[in-house]
Amino acid sequence: MAYACPATPCTIEIGRSDEFVATFAKLGYRTAGVPVKTEVVGSGAAGMAGNVLHGGVIGIGVDAATGAAFNHTPNPVSVTLVPDALPSAQPANRRRRAGT
Repeated sequence: MAYACPATPCTIEIGRSDEFVATFAKLGYRTAGVPVKTEVVGSGAAGMAGNVLHGGVIGIGVDAATGAAFNHTPNPVSVTLVPDALPSAQPANRRRRAGT
């Protein structure tokens, strides 16, 4: 599924276990993409370990299925767009004023 924001900053709700590429585009600028991955969060790992210690195999399955043990990284995503073409320097003879 594709999501779009008409302007930044914006917020999009995505499942915690979903990985994606955040793509930024603006007329006159190079398009930039940032891969957003999932990682097990500290409390998620501790919760999963607690499930194992207490015999909660079902709890591990629930955490994995719901994404409760995951977070996105990077979060937030930040990008600086680069112009398509940088202005070229004028030749030295064109910088002089007319009539001089």
